[in-house]
Amino acid sequence: MDFLDIKDTIRIKSNSIVLNLLVTSGKDSNYFVIISPSIMVSGYGNTEDEAKQSFEHNIHLFCKEILDLSKDNRDAYLLKLGFTKKQFRTKNYSKVYIDENGVLQGLDPETIKTSIVKTTELIA
Repeated sequence: MDFLDIKDTIRIKSNSIVLNLLVTSGKDSNYFVIISPSIMVSGYGNTEDEAKQSFEHNIHLFCKEILDLSKDNRDAYLLKLGFTKKQFRTKNYSKVYIDENGVLQGLDPETIKTSIVKTTELIA
């Protein structure tokens, strides 16, 4: 599978959200970092497990905040995040950033892992 062909998606239906996101993890100095640049959500910790827990917590908060928005505000926010046909650009997170060629930079190359995260959040 070519990661360049993957499209991040967010599907919202009633009070549930299905996320299909490309995430990257690695070590930044003394901390492990997990980041989903398309929704600007990250997590970090002293261990990979702590980073994963932090990331999952922040994904949950992201989903809750999205569901709390009115439909118009939600649509505007998602457009602002780049969920259009245009290429998404992100801000610099610590040393982690996306360069002009769309390549994630700043993580320790020996610790980088790339995977696909698919999750469904149901907020009651």
